[in-house]
Amino acid sequence: MKHSVRFFSLGIAVSTVILSSAYWLSPDKTAEGTNTSMNESEMIQRLEESNYQVLSDEELQQQINEALSEQTNDETKEESSNTSSEEEKSEEEEQSKKQDNETNGSDTYTLVIKEGISSTDISQSLEREGIIDNANSFDKYLSDRKLTQYIQIGEFELNSGMNRDEVADAITR
Repeated sequence: MKHSVRFFSLGIAVSTVILSSAYWLSPDKTAEGTNTSMNESEMIQRLEESNYQVLSDEELQQQINEALSEQTNDETKEESSNTSSEEEKSEEEEQSKKQDNETNGSDTYTLVIKEGISSTDISQSLEREGIIDNANSFDKYLSDRKLTQYIQIGEFELNSGMNRDEVADAITR
C-alpha cells in the first residue's frame, strides 16, 4: 500500500511539471493577430463604430451640470406643487371643520397624519385647532412615554373635549 501511494503522488508531480512547462512555454495564441498598439484616434473610431459615445472631460462635465440643473428645476417645481396642494388641503380641512362646528356646535377636528410628519408638527397643528392647550407639553408627553414611534398615518377625528391621554391614544393606535 505504501508503494502505491508513493507512485501515485510521483505521477501527480510529474504530470504537474509537464502541464506547467507546456503552459508556460507554448506561444500565446490569443495575442497573435491582434494589434496591441492603437493611438487615441483609432480607439475612439473603433468605439464609435461599436455604437459607444466618447466624451471629453469638458463634455462630460457639461452634461453632468445640465442634468443637475434639470433635477434642481424639477425638485423646485415639485416642491411648489406640493406646497400649493398642501395649502389647498389645509384650507379644505379648515372649511370642513368650520362646517362641522356650525352643525354640531362642538370643536371637532379631523387630523390628517401623513408619512414623515413629526410629532412636533402634529402637536402644533393640534394647538392651532384648539384640541390641546400647549404643543410643547403634548410633544414632551408623547416623547416621555415613547409614543412618538407609534403614531399612525391616517385621519383622526378629535375634539376639544378630549384630554391629552385620549388624543395620544387616538393617534397611536
